[in-house]
Amino acid sequence: MKTAIYPSAKRENTPLVSVIVVNYNHKYFPKMCVEAIEKSKTNFKYEIIVVDNNSTDESLPYLRNLHKDKRIRLIESSKNLGYGQGNNLGVKHAKGQYVIISNTDIVVHDNTMQELVDYLKKHPKAGIVAPRLRYYNGTIQPSCRRNMSFWDLVIKRTFLKKITPFKKKFHLYLMEDFNHAEVQEVDLITGAYFIMKRTIYLQMGGFDSRFFLFMEDYDLCRTLHYAGYKVIYYPKVEAVHYHKRLSDGNLLLLFLRRIFWIHIFSALKYFWKWRGKPLIPKKSTNLK
Repeated sequence: MKTAIYPSAKRENTPLVSVIVVNYNHKYFPKMCVEAIEKSKTNFKYEIIVVDNNSTDESLPYLRNLHKDKRIRLIESSKNLGYGQGNNLGVKHAKGQYVIISNTDIVVHDNTMQELVDYLKKHPKAGIVAPRLRYYNGTIQPSCRRNMSFWDLVIKRTFLKKITPFKKKFHLYLMEDFNHAEVQEVDLITGAYFIMKRTIYLQMGGFDSRFFLFMEDYDLCRTLHYAGYKVIYYPKVEAVHYHKRLSDGNLLLLFLRRIFWIHIFSALKYFWKWRGKPLIPKKSTNLK
């Protein structure tokens, strides 16, 4: 595999934070993502590292122009590495004390980065800190989870979530019974946007490379729990997630989607990896 690593962007002079963004044919989303980051109000230096997974759409020329303008550092892979390995490659070349993993379809508020860094500085046992996410229409995205079974994922991705008693189990898995306005320790968070100390990310081995897409975020959270770190949901700051639900549409179309089966196979790998190991119970801890 050939990888083109472009020179450092001007912001990279001893940055405190490295923002890692993995792109694969995401069209206009990288523009929205980078421009929102650049509007952030911070008292520290940061760098933006974009790993492109061999895109063929208009997003790649845009990213190359950003590099020329020294607004980002661009790493081009000659093949699609997947989400986890793409982020691992970005972190490998990061210089920040903290790393932020961000989807391309995330638009942060101007105070998000600063407050996440401030929280992490004060809480050394926090392995991951993630903000509250909202969909573009303003509704809260259920971005934290309880430790789940394979059937929780099946229910989530099919019509079963609309049928009693599966409906109740689905709502419990998505933690719809908990206060989304309170800072809390949780079992799992989705990997759309979060911050970690770079040393901890590397200590944990980053995202497990066996997961091409999906489940790498839950796997990392569980690894952190076993290492004695906390996974923190921090709703005092927010980001907008332009996320399309995978389960939209009818059941036949769902089963015909390649991405659906990628998710299923990742889930099988996840549950096989953690087979026989007890779930770490979540403590009801107020972490304001």
